[in-house]
Amino acid sequence: MGVMDKQAMRMSLFYRFSCSDRYYEGHEAYTGSKEVLQNASYHYLGFLSAYGLSEKLSLELEAGYFLSKTQLYYIENTRLTGQGLSNLVVSLKPRLYAQPDKHVELSMAIGANLPFSRQMQQVKGVTLPIQVQPSTGCYGLVLQSFLVKEDPFRAIRFFWVYRMEYYLENLQAYMPGHMYINSFFLSKHFVFEQWKLGDLTFILQLRNQIQGRASRAGEAIGVSSHFLLFLIPQVNLSLGEHWNISGLFDLPLYRYYGGIQLAHKASFALTLIRDFSFTKDTSGL
Repeated sequence: MGVMDKQAMRMSLFYRFSCSDRYYEGHEAYTGSKEVLQNASYHYLGFLSAYGLSEKLSLELEAGYFLSKTQLYYIENTRLTGQGLSNLVVSLKPRLYAQPDKHVELSMAIGANLPFSRQMQQVKGVTLPIQVQPSTGCYGLVLQSFLVKEDPFRAIRFFWVYRMEYYLENLQAYMPGHMYINSFFLSKHFVFEQWKLGDLTFILQLRNQIQGRASRAGEAIGVSSHFLLFLIPQVNLSLGEHWNISGLFDLPLYRYYGGIQLAHKASFALTLIRDFSFTKDTSGL
């Protein structure tokens, strides 16, 4: 969460699955006539990397690949699927404040969202709808802030992460709604000396996600905004000194959708993390 040590690197590879199969109108399940879609789902591979340029500045990269991004329609059980590279986010993260005695660190990040392709994907000559495109083809700005507070005596850590995503129009004059994400984490570390695998960390996250209305050619799309609240339990297992593996599951607590929309049902993710250090060992000199 904080700034990496100088010449230290962390690389993460994760897989996420998400599905939706029920419509909501506002904060209630929609009970009217059947809509267009039966369900929607995606399988996603993500890559994250952070490198310490100095003791107070990190360089971070985010990238992803949709193995599949699918919508199943009621009409003739038509299935549309997109796949491919999504976006690249390149960020600089400076440390703004650190108080080692109080175990507090505050940092921020500013980055650019760069689409791997600005052309819309086609299948058999038909352009796929924006909802199943691996990338919206939009450039954007990503702003983040991070607050970390530790209690080393009780092996407890508190995190707060805020992320804002602001997008520009793509070549088809489509612009996604701006995204605002607030996440609060509480973690507890447990040491099991008799374990051969490693130690466990239990993490509980409360995440609020707000997305404004999308637009096309400057006209707002009414059924495109939402307000979501999730409770996300996570378990992290340390494997030796440099490897970590974790799993999490999203539990929706509250959902509000502008208009009638297919609502998020469930998602889970598995993450593999590897730490590296490129500093020279001078202990033997």
